[in-house]
Amino acid sequence: MMDFLYDLCGKPFGWIMRLIYDWVDNYAFAILLFTIFTKLILFPISYKQQKNSARMQRVNPKMEKLRQKYKDDPKKMQEEQMKLYQEENVNPGASCLPMFLQFFILFGILDVVYKPLSYILKMKDSVISSAFEVVQKINPELAKQGTSLRRELTILTAHHSDASAFQSVLGDNLSAKISEFYDKFSLFGINLGEIPTWHPDTWNAAAIGLFMIPVLSGALQLALTIYMQISQKKRNPGAPNMGCMNVMLYAMPIFSVWFAFQVPAGVGFYWVCSSFFSLIQSIGLNCYFTPARIEKICEQETKKNAKKYANGKKSFMQRMMDAQQGMDVQNQREKYAEETKDMSRSELNKYNQQVLKEARKRLAEKYGDTYDENESDKD
Repeated sequence: MMDFLYDLCGKPFGWIMRLIYDWVDNYAFAILLFTIFTKLILFPISYKQQKNSARMQRVNPKMEKLRQKYKDDPKKMQEEQMKLYQEENVNPGASCLPMFLQFFILFGILDVVYKPLSYILKMKDSVISSAFEVVQKINPELAKQGTSLRRELTILTAHHSDASAFQSVLGDNLSAKISEFYDKFSLFGINLGEIPTWHPDTWNAAAIGLFMIPVLSGALQLALTIYMQISQKKRNPGAPNMGCMNVMLYAMPIFSVWFAFQVPAGVGFYWVCSSFFSLIQSIGLNCYFTPARIEKICEQETKKNAKKYANGKKSFMQRMMDAQQGMDVQNQREKYAEETKDMSRSELNKYNQQVLKEARKRLAEKYGDTYDENESDKD
């Protein structure tokens, strides 16, 4: 299943990486440009996510009033919350898509870094298999690392150590291409195919560079989460401190460091670049979405949606509300049938009167009317 997922994500990104690499002729620089490319592709979604987040902050005071008003009625609170989202054109699930796409891209870049011979040099799988058999003969210990994902990286490493052993399998031309590619599969002398470690055998420049990639990844992720918390608190000072956000403050940087120590340095370098550009993008969008601009955007979208849904077409939030109401009606019918199945006629009449009384009370609360229970009893 995982191999299928890697292939599904890796093939389109492998094609893109191949085009970028052919242009710049350096793998690290190709990853940097690939990161910029993916950020540009995702920018419209990030823009909508940031705009939705700013609108969420705008409605937070209203949401707090609803929480206070309906703190003892969770069901009513949910109904009023969905109405508020509809009125303010807010989609509470808008942040899910960018997160999903980011992981989709991450799987793609992971597959591309693990398989440079397939995606960059376009070697056939049969040739790669034959080359790996050579690795098993000349370096059995290294071959043990050659899982389905790391097979091509072990070939690169073994070929760099003893290119002559692969002569019969690869030939002069392909062997020369691999040697040339290995020299460009690096960043300041750091082999991007190697996995960083906490305790290298020798603390030379390359080992320090490998170690710093996960550290930079965690530091940038920490800076991003801190900045997002500060900007959110600035926009909405009255918002309560949410425990989940405090967990995210530490969880994401720790995850970034851990993740970068589990994968080749090329993937960690992509994560560093992605976090850096995400920080720059967040700062830029926060500066753009001022409260005045958000008010103007909301006014324009309210007018636009009024025209859009004038013909009876329903918005996403309205469809959600209708679906919820449909479920509530079905649940009420099932509850009524269960509770009245063994009642006598007189008990059923009393039960129906009570149900009617509660319905009138809810309608009065909904439309702001006064409800007199004694007057209702006279009916």
